[in-house]
Amino acid sequence: MKAIGIIIQSLISLGILCGGIYGYFAMGEPEVAKRPPGRNGPPVVQTLSTATHEEDLRVEVDGVVVPFRQIEIASEVRGRVSSKSSSCRKGRVVQQGQLLIEIDPRDYQLDVQRLEEELKQAVAMIRELEIEIQNAENQKGLTEQQLEIDRRQLERNLQLSTTAAASQSELDAARRAELLTRNTLQGIQDSQNLLRQRLIRMVSGKDLVESNISKAKLALERTKIFSPVDGVIVEESVEQDGYVQAGVPVIVIQDNSRLDVTCKLQMRQMHWLWQAGSDPTTKGSEDAKDAQTSQSTVGADLDSFTPPLKNLSAFPRADAKIIFELDGKQYQWEGVVDRFDGAGIDSQTRLVPCRVHVDSPLEVSVVPAKSGEFEPVEQPPALMTGMFVKVQIRVRAPRPLVRIPQKAIQPGDRVWVVRDGALVSYPLERATVENGLVI
Repeated sequence: MKAIGIIIQSLISLGILCGGIYGYFAMGEPEVAKRPPGRNGPPVVQTLSTATHEEDLRVEVDGVVVPFRQIEIASEVRGRVSSKSSSCRKGRVVQQGQLLIEIDPRDYQLDVQRLEEELKQAVAMIRELEIEIQNAENQKGLTEQQLEIDRRQLERNLQLSTTAAASQSELDAARRAELLTRNTLQGIQDSQNLLRQRLIRMVSGKDLVESNISKAKLALERTKIFSPVDGVIVEESVEQDGYVQAGVPVIVIQDNSRLDVTCKLQMRQMHWLWQAGSDPTTKGSEDAKDAQTSQSTVGADLDSFTPPLKNLSAFPRADAKIIFELDGKQYQWEGVVDRFDGAGIDSQTRLVPCRVHVDSPLEVSVVPAKSGEFEPVEQPPALMTGMFVKVQIRVRAPRPLVRIPQKAIQPGDRVWVVRDGALVSYPLERATVENGLVI
């Protein structure tokens, strides 16, 4: 049985080999491509003309509309929500200064009334102290007069005692009267000093009560929560008759007066943005001028131009258009690429996150997708967060540029250039591609 299996396998292999040989002879010999008569010389080359690119560079990337800022509004006082506006709902548009939530103000009104009564008491006590101080001043004047009289009487008795006209008892009585008056005057002065210190303390207490009144009135004002900006409520977490704590966010409002668009640029595109403010050197400008007049020197300006170094940490601002297409029309908003969206390059995509600021999202223009002519805007779509848009950045060309048909570009961004009657492969620095033309 084993021998029979080996024989069968050998027959199958032999059949396959014979079939291959038969097929080879059946197909015949391959035809060798023959060169047409008269074409034994150099290959024919088709030339394409170039043109100078005098317009700005256009960099087009995708973007997403994001809020310029979102404000978390927290209750600054605690209490029960006594009323809530019907506009204070998620998705509702609110105006700056519009009342959204009111917390029960009765406790804070009572605090203001209590402190105002304390202020009245403090003012009354200050007036009493001022009257007491004035009375003590009057008594001091009278006592000083009495002391002057007692001193003159004592001096007379001393003079009389030298001639034995006054007895020792009369002299002692005059001394006691003068000492008693002087002691009374000292007591009045001590009482005045004490009253003045009490007045200082009461004035300080009055100032403290006034400060507490201002604080209580401020807390009373904070029982009403107003919208700080024109915007849209994106989150609300309190209902009427609910209780809120101080410092806990209750509303999140998105400012829709300004918007941002996030986008990501390649390092090559950022390279053109960084160079947008630099001017070519004189030598580079002259070479560029020669390059514009002769197609054979298409790369001369690129050889001689060296851009000055710039601070790469400073973002190069550039004008941009935000484009949203809908039903065959393009809705456009003006914006400015003004900052990085973060501190560095995305480690996954190796792109540079940027932000485009739209200062007037309500000023929109509509462009028909085919004709390209502007039309008056009646009811355009609103620029809303989360919308996918196209960002068209216009960059001033930092050096002379040329337009080359895309089919003339060889692999590796190289182009054939005629120099001295011969074809030379020349490397190019690609800026962008527009309508089948490489800039």
